[in-house]
Amino acid sequence: MSISINSIREAYRPLFRQRQDEIQFDIDREGKRILNEKASRFYAKRQLDKTEIVDIIITSSVVIEKMVNLEECQWTTLELYEGIFNGIGYYENSFHTDLSKLLNDGNPFKEDLKENFPATFKAIDGHYVRSEAEQTIDNFLFRNGIIHAYEKRLPGDKSFYCDFYIPPRNQIDQPIYIEYWGMDNDETYLEKKNSKLEIYKREHLQLIEITINELANLKAYLTEKLNLFHFQFA
Repeated sequence: MSISINSIREAYRPLFRQRQDEIQFDIDREGKRILNEKASRFYAKRQLDKTEIVDIIITSSVVIEKMVNLEECQWTTLELYEGIFNGIGYYENSFHTDLSKLLNDGNPFKEDLKENFPATFKAIDGHYVRSEAEQTIDNFLFRNGIIHAYEKRLPGDKSFYCDFYIPPRNQIDQPIYIEYWGMDNDETYLEKKNSKLEIYKREHLQLIEITINELANLKAYLTEKLNLFHFQFA
């Protein structure tokens, strides 16, 4: 399965917010019922159109987010997403299709940015990233319920992409960008790093920088940095 649920959530944020308002429940079993009902559509022996697939993924994502925020939930985030992942995998195998090509057609999340460093490391949420360090960061964001995109184009310059992008949660918040600097001993890399830092400064973007030194205690580091931007997570 090559689809990235986080990228779909970001690409269809208006629908995501609509479903957040529409879907309400107080107990985890009710959420699980909705989740099973949506996932079952992947096993219906018929091809689904793009609108149906997006609805399943977005609705399921909203339900899971609400379930893990309940006072009591007998399922973990990974267990809940497993049902969706399995349904997508079954559907792709049954109809010999790649849903990522259908859903991400023309989406910048899937562009190949660095031919010398292909995205071969698969994160839990379906993102393919370019290093074990980026995989660790992506998995951390996913496990902590932080909606994010991988390699989103930077504003103000079409030539550069951030490593990770956390969208604003409301109309007041600003997006947060995360960069992992992993090759400080390479002159060409340093030149690109400095160019990107100039963009962040010029555009007044909220940036969190990570090096190999922070990976060992990533939760404490990111918690501190995100708090500086008034971003809290469970």
